[in-house]
Amino acid sequence: MARASDEDRKRIEEYQRELGKYPKPSVTADIVALRPSFNHTDRSNWRKNPEFSIEILFIRRGQWPFENKLVVLGGFLRPYASLEGCAKRELKEETDLDANTLIPIGVFSRPGRDMRAWIISNAFLSIHEHNTVTNVKGGDDAATAKWLRLVAPEVFDGGFSLSFYDEEEKCFTLTGEYTSESIGVKKVSKIDDNILAFDHGEILVQAILHLLSLDTKELAFYFLPEKFTLAEYIDVYLYLLRKKKDEFDIPNFRRLLTAKNCPLVVVSKNANDEEEYEDLEGRGHAKAKLYKRVVR
Repeated sequence: MARASDEDRKRIEEYQRELGKYPKPSVTADIVALRPSFNHTDRSNWRKNPEFSIEILFIRRGQWPFENKLVVLGGFLRPYASLEGCAKRELKEETDLDANTLIPIGVFSRPGRDMRAWIISNAFLSIHEHNTVTNVKGGDDAATAKWLRLVAPEVFDGGFSLSFYDEEEKCFTLTGEYTSESIGVKKVSKIDDNILAFDHGEILVQAILHLLSLDTKELAFYFLPEKFTLAEYIDVYLYLLRKKKDEFDIPNFRRLLTAKNCPLVVVSKNANDEEEYEDLEGRGHAKAKLYKRVVR
């Protein structure tokens, strides 16, 4: 970067004096952190595979305002830092999570969204691996942190219903409406009985709507290990597609996934190699062929 000349410095000082006349907002980065979950909903049936869902990290606030209310993770932008850097720092400092996948969601700037001051939020979605993080703890104004499962999300024409569970117990459901903006973007317009603090319910729903609008075949890989079975891939795919197994042609889909030159998945080892068949912890079937993503 070129060094500023004496004339440039004078103009910068003049500009900053003029800029000082205008009120300035504070800026935050809020993060909707996700990870895959495999839950045994029917332990009496050992043949049944664990139910796949997405877990979302919630923080329970420990201070005013909205003490004991749930929020998503977030923090204030430090001077001359980038928003992405702020999001990564908050994840690491408050939860010890590394932001491997960070997706911008949008800007939230409605007047009065925070009673404390004029604060503009930039929201991100962060995807993490299954069970790689334990003992997540909040910091600063956060009392506790908890992963809650998003079970069977419903998104229909102009509306949504998102239910969150702690183990088998339902904690809350967010219902409401959205509008379809240009280029396929969905924007939350209404939330019924929002229990989250600030406008974090809107941020959370907006992030989920964005997530579920992405390419499902591609997105599924972000919630799978490096090697996986077709059953695992299909479980994740149907969850993201919001389809039940009896509503989907699974046999034909399996044939498409294993077709020659398929760009999505490939057998991980030679079909005659017995090491290709491994027991997967928690799965309902004994030994299954493993696949992996083809990197082009």
